[in-house]
Amino acid sequence: MATTTGSGRQRLLAPRILAAFLAIIGILLAVGGGQLVFLGGSFYYVITGIAVIASAIFLWQGSMWGVWIFVAMLAWTLVWSFYEVGFDAWALMPRLVGPFVIGLYMALPFNWRPLAPARLPNSNRAVSA
Repeated sequence: MATTTGSGRQRLLAPRILAAFLAIIGILLAVGGGQLVFLGGSFYYVITGIAVIASAIFLWQGSMWGVWIFVAMLAWTLVWSFYEVGFDAWALMPRLVGPFVIGLYMALPFNWRPLAPARLPNSNRAVSA
């Protein structure tokens, strides 16, 4: 039964590492975007940062909503990028490569498993005080 405990931890480890990574990126985007808005710039980075933070929170909790929020952020990023620079491939690269690489990582087969931890045997036994 020790393998069940180990696999349960492994099932949560990858999504939680990704969630922590996304939370850091989201905070940096939101804070930097706030500074940019203060200087008269685009709201894109604030909105994207908030979406990435929300995605990280849901992924940390083991919810697939984290993936879907990230997918919506990718769609938003794609629309914004084409609006900003048109179809100039070199100008699109820095706007799209990073987010889509993370999105591709989320789409890898080993990530398509239940995010919630497996129930351990006897885990629903009442604990006496």
